[in-house]
Amino acid sequence: MTAPVSPRRAYLTNISAEFAFVCACAGPLDPPQAWQTHGDLDGDRLSAIAHRHQVVPLVVEALKRCKLPIPPMLAARHDPLAPLRSAREAVRLHTLLMADGIEPVFLKGSTLAVLAYGAIDRRQFADIDLLVRPTDARRAAMVLEKAGYRTPGGACNLPERVAHTMPLAKDIAVRHPSNRQTVELHWSMTDAVHGPPVRDREAIQWVDLAPGAAVPTLASDALFAYICNHGAAHLWARLRWLADVAALLSREPDGGDRLWHGAVARGQTRAGASAILLAGRFFGTPPPSSFAAPRSLRLRLLVALARRTIEAGGGTAELARSRWRGWAEMTGKLLVASSAGDLTGWIRRLLFSASDEEDADRSRFWFVLHPLQRIPKLLRRRRRRRHRERA
Repeated sequence: MTAPVSPRRAYLTNISAEFAFVCACAGPLDPPQAWQTHGDLDGDRLSAIAHRHQVVPLVVEALKRCKLPIPPMLAARHDPLAPLRSAREAVRLHTLLMADGIEPVFLKGSTLAVLAYGAIDRRQFADIDLLVRPTDARRAAMVLEKAGYRTPGGACNLPERVAHTMPLAKDIAVRHPSNRQTVELHWSMTDAVHGPPVRDREAIQWVDLAPGAAVPTLASDALFAYICNHGAAHLWARLRWLADVAALLSREPDGGDRLWHGAVARGQTRAGASAILLAGRFFGTPPPSSFAAPRSLRLRLLVALARRTIEAGGGTAELARSRWRGWAEMTGKLLVASSAGDLTGWIRRLLFSASDEEDADRSRFWFVLHPLQRIPKLLRRRRRRRHRERA
């Protein structure tokens, strides 16, 4: 397959043509008409990179616009109706929650697709991120349970499970066995301890997912700060998160100055700076005119680790399958932490895991004994994983 590659990708050195092509597809610049023909692409590698970085719709769209064949593996992984099904489910859950007096906020997903890309089906996502006030978390869990959602293990009594999880985590994942939709129920946007509820602090905007069907999400500046924190805390392991950043910046009339200042005001200076720097590297996205990268060792380390994570295996190596997956995330969260509440939340995540113990096994000494058991368990898990890799 003959590949059009932009000359603007020359700054991406030591990477494959397939990875550079995926970057060109995911970035907001360089329309296909301006690309130059350069060499051949390996269809399987292109498919693997697009799938690993969750930008399959953008790559398929670019191939169609360039009148290039779509590799069979990529076509098999492209489900253009999946985002529409998720949007329909988001509207249904919003209706159910509002009927129970719960005001939800939808993070990322369908709302971000509309705000950043102008169309629901241009952004690949796997779940619905649903944020409620902490005081509404148990009632929201009850609504989800009545709607057919269960924890991955199929356990019932979801409200009780949420009550046990809330002191240790910011969310819980549930899944519908029939429509196979996953929902992450959030009662906090970050792991920081004692963060104020979002509706008491941030402005809300409404996004139309269908005619007459609008759902609430964060205002653009708060949304930008949130996705920067989320991506940086995961070492920007997927190009999709950077593509969201680049798309939001490119749609701002002021070039992103307002979004950058909003991230700084919310204590996300390092996270926002890493997003802008990495978007410039991989997509050629120009930084906001008022942007000046802070002189910070933690920022340099964050950007360096993120680059290695993104480019690992030529862009095909999945962080979740590496031996460092848990430690990488903890490192990212530590580098992003900017307050005492962030650090306290990081220590809590290190010492406790809501998934390590069954709720019924918790005694009143659980919070004392669990940290002493957690490290040996982590070491045993790592040893078992290494044995499986060798096998």
